[in-house]
This record gives sequence, C-alpha cells and structure tokens, in this order.
Amino acid sequence: MADRAGRGRIIAEALGAFAVATLIAAILYHAQSVPLIRHNLHALVALVFLALPQLLLSRRGGIERYGFTLQPIAIGLTIAAVAIFLVLPLFSVGFVIFMRQLCAHAATLVPGSCARVLHPHWRLPPDFAWLTLAQLLVVALPEELFFRGYLQGRLEDAMPPTVSVLGARLGRAWILSAALFALGHYLVSFEPQMLTRFFPGLAFGWMYARTRSILAGTIFHAACNLLMALLASSLFVA
Repeated sequence: MADRAGRGRIIAEALGAFAVATLIAAILYHAQSVPLIRHNLHALVALVFLALPQLLLSRRGGIERYGFTLQPIAIGLTIAAVAIFLVLPLFSVGFVIFMRQLCAHAATLVPGSCARVLHPHWRLPPDFAWLTLAQLLVVALPEELFFRGYLQGRLEDAMPPTVSVLGARLGRAWILSAALFALGHYLVSFEPQMLTRFFPGLAFGWMYARTRSILAGTIFHAACNLLMALLASSLFVA
C-alpha cells in the first residue's frame, strides 16, 4: 500500500488523466462543424481513452494488469449474460412505465410523441449489426478501459477496497470512478441527464472489481447502449 504522499500522487495522476481526457472529448464534441471530426467523433474519443491508459500504465505492468484481459472468461461472460437477461428486461419495463407516467402528468418532458410512447412500434435501429460492433469496440471497450481499468484500478492503488459485495472487493475508488464516469459525460455535452450514468457506472465497476477484467463490463455497457437505441427507435422516432 502506498504511503500518504504516494497515494496523493496516484490520485492526482488519475484526476489529471480524467481532466485531460474529458477536455479533449469536449473539444471534439463541440467541433463537429468540422466534417472530419463529425464523421469520426466516436473513433477519435475512443483513441484518447485507449491511448492514455497505455501511456500511463506502461511502467506499471501495462493495461493487462488493469483489466485489459479476457480472463477469467467464463465468469466474465456469465456475469454479462445474467445482467443482460435479468437487469435489462426489468429496466425496459420500468422505462416504458415511467415514460407513460410522464405522458399522463408531464407530457412536455417526453422527448417524442406520447402517441408513440403509448403505442410503440418495436423495431431495431438502422444498421443494427454495425451499431452493435461500433458500440462494443468504439464506445464500450475504450470507456471501460479508461474508467474502470485505469481510473478505478489506479484509484484502488491509493484507496484499497474495504468491503466485499457479492464477491467483489469495493471501496471509495468504486464510488469515485462511477461519479467521474457520470461527470465526464456531463462535462462533454452539459446535458443533465448524463449524470444518471453514475448508476450504470456502479454496475460496470462492480463487474470489474469482481473479475479484475473489463470483459463483462464492456459487454454489458454495449448492451445497455443498444437497449437505449432500441427504446429510442421504438418509442420516440417517427
């Protein structure tokens, strides 16, 4: 365990990396008037999230030590499958009920037509196969490597886990990395709903702590994004 000064340096390094990554992502997000950036936004942000951990962890055993590994593959796939087939259906039902309540009591807050919410047309988003691949490799994988593998892993070096939850050792680093995950999304777009990313961040962080791999979190992260795309396509898009 690092001494007090060492812990301070680790936390400063992690927060500095978060600030740099968030600043670059925000600049790219707000520079979409440039066609090259607009057409390659996610790939450019992914490059930042993949490159920074590689640079910062090269002297500390590499990114493999911080979760960039398939092992333990059986446990990782099992956890991802349980989350997808148990959590996502419950979330979907709750989301539809919530949107219908908004239509009944605060229709102006519904992002689309209440007629569509009340009578959804269930359909996959366009180019779903390509979207799935992009969500896995360009969105979920880079974000999981940066926020869970690097941020949560490095913060755990300074703030070791203190409790066990369903087989995962958790502590302040778990909470802080989930908070940074939500804050980072908010600071890029300044959309208040982005702060709700804190809650899936806790789930992804638990998966990382349980397996010491980003495999389960990457799969579940991509599945969550795909579900939201499905709900948007079915409930809000005409």
